[in-house]
Amino acid sequence: MTRREFVTRGLMAAGGGALAGCAADDWIGTGADCRYPGWKKGEFDIHFIQTGVGEQTFFIFPDGTTMLLDCGDMYRPQYLKHVPRQPSDARLGGEWVSRYVQKLVPERSIDYFVLSHWHADHCGQPTLRSEKTADGRTVCGITRFAEDFAVRHYFDHQYPRSGVYRRNPDDAALEMMRKWIPYMRRKCGMVPHEFKVGALNQIAMLRDPGRCPDFSVRNLFANAVYWNGESGLADFAPRYFAAHPDADGGIPENTLSMGLRFRYGPFRAYFGGDIDLPEYEALLGPVVGPVDVCKTNHHACPSSMGAAFCRSVRAQAYMTSVWSPNQIDARNLANMSSRELYPGDRVILPGYLPEIKRREYAGRGFMRDFLPVQGHSVFKVAPGGGTFRLFILDAGDESMRVLYRREFVSGANA
Repeated sequence: MTRREFVTRGLMAAGGGALAGCAADDWIGTGADCRYPGWKKGEFDIHFIQTGVGEQTFFIFPDGTTMLLDCGDMYRPQYLKHVPRQPSDARLGGEWVSRYVQKLVPERSIDYFVLSHWHADHCGQPTLRSEKTADGRTVCGITRFAEDFAVRHYFDHQYPRSGVYRRNPDDAALEMMRKWIPYMRRKCGMVPHEFKVGALNQIAMLRDPGRCPDFSVRNLFANAVYWNGESGLADFAPRYFAAHPDADGGIPENTLSMGLRFRYGPFRAYFGGDIDLPEYEALLGPVVGPVDVCKTNHHACPSSMGAAFCRSVRAQAYMTSVWSPNQIDARNLANMSSRELYPGDRVILPGYLPEIKRREYAGRGFMRDFLPVQGHSVFKVAPGGGTFRLFILDAGDESMRVLYRREFVSGANA
């Protein structure tokens, strides 16, 4: 019996009966017919792509507008022994992302690339391990992805100011972006834009804007300035400098990350880069409000995903990109799993659960919210947003084989 067959039979036994075919909920599949069904008009698809070396999410809006949020490549040998590059180490992370997205967008052109902040695990780090094009340009992370794709519109958290708030961005990544933006303007006419905090639908449906008026994207925060939930903005910087008198005028790059909230009818999803200061996160929680899908702040590292934030967002699904075993933290897992902070079912999706953590946390209460398999986490929101499905796709190859599926009702934990 293979490991997958063993897990499949165990899940069937736990469910109390046989599960037949891809139409069943909570199903782990082994058949060649169990492939991701693809996008259809009116659906909102979110692909949280697992590579083991970075964070990246690909979106298909209800009208077909496409967007890539981040595309990282963090090469750390000490972590790769615990979290391998997926599907394999034969290619860099940006190329694996490109090959994944090509299955969804054969025309090799996307409408938006959005960069949450200038760290290598979100945009690439060419100084660590790189390949070069024929004209000598380093390609890694988003630059490798863009060798295969045209990009229409670009946003990052600081453009056009490029590092004026800096304290600890990755210098190589920041320099790469300074060169890459004008290169992409020449290559494919990419238009960079200033990210306007508080704006509604600055990032919007472009292909059929009137198709789904109940779909929207809200710019929540960037550069430590955040939307107050109504019509104004608030600045966290004075509070930060008061608490950190030795900051020397700079704010950490993670705290400067941009944040977005997607709405489709009753469905909500949140993406907040790597914000990780507990006092800042606690302020942002009520602004984010209840969501169905929450991308964890700062990979769920110890200084993020505090109790106050989890109580505010009340997610049904938490997903996190893990490239180090240090990003699987018992305290934060307990917060995300706690039924005392808020009631209701939920799942925790790390993409890859390192074996050392699997052994360390065996029997802990929060492990009930981990699925029996991990991989690419894909959310398919039904037209109108009333329900959504979670698919776990096999990240060990490029088959897009469905390993697990579950149905949700939007707003169930709100």
